[in-house]
Amino acid sequence: MCPPPDDSSAESDSDAPLVSVVIPTYYRNDRLGGAIESVLDQDHPTEIIVVDDSGESHAAPVVAEYDVTYLELDRNRGSNPARTVGAERASGDFVQFLDDDDRLLPTKLARQIALLEHTEAGVAYCGMTFEGGRTVLPDPDVRGDVLEPALAFEMSPCVTSTMLIACDALDAVLPLAERPGGDDLGMMIDLARRATFEFVDDSLVRRGVIDDSRGKSPGLIRGRLEIVREYDDLYRAASPEIRADALANTYRLEGRMHLRDSRWSGAAVRSFARACYHAPSLRTAVPLGASLFGQPGMDAMQRVYRLVR
Repeated sequence: MCPPPDDSSAESDSDAPLVSVVIPTYYRNDRLGGAIESVLDQDHPTEIIVVDDSGESHAAPVVAEYDVTYLELDRNRGSNPARTVGAERASGDFVQFLDDDDRLLPTKLARQIALLEHTEAGVAYCGMTFEGGRTVLPDPDVRGDVLEPALAFEMSPCVTSTMLIACDALDAVLPLAERPGGDDLGMMIDLARRATFEFVDDSLVRRGVIDDSRGKSPGLIRGRLEIVREYDDLYRAASPEIRADALANTYRLEGRMHLRDSRWSGAAVRSFARACYHAPSLRTAVPLGASLFGQPGMDAMQRVYRLVR
């Protein structure tokens, strides 16, 4: 996938490195056009590769309006296989995977390329702002060797759309394994084993909030637990707290999901209790106590948290 090395001694503005933006899409024509437009608004050279994972050319009417490469899969294969197909067609020096419901801010690629070209990092990520308005910025400590944070599921806001990946770092992890519910997490672990990470301390991605998102489904919990099993050797080599934090973060997420559509849930209390069992601390005990009062308790906890930050 990587282009051949450039033997020229000097690089002009017209020789700025190309970024291949791979957009996998699955029955989201109402969102796809906005994702493409956000790439066209970049102040950096790009090629756009749309991979239609519907298996029936569903995105063709949208893609026909733009000058992009359109790859149609013969059947629904999943997010990471679709990303792999796009990456294998890419010809850029860097690859940006963009979910079809997310948007890049105009300076996103240029700022991350400037960072990667002046460091030895293979991956640059950034902050993101959800459609509802909440912004998440990078943790100052999650840079360089990030394998342990990746294993502990503590990389947010490093997700697929916020990353820009050097092609040599990406080549080392292709093909991307299909992990329903854990695509981002598994990719970050694989990258972290081979490359260092840096970040732009700014929100450069607008994160979509979709009701049918896989990230909101029970499959997200299964995917995380499967990753803990898949990378058992890495967890064994790390400190015991890393596996404990991964499980605690998974069960805290499960607890929040149980309360998403109800004011009180016994299943939510059990999930928060499991999180506290694996990693007992204020970080897990406070949500457990709040969950006893259902969603009102969790809302009160969040209000207090915002006040003391």
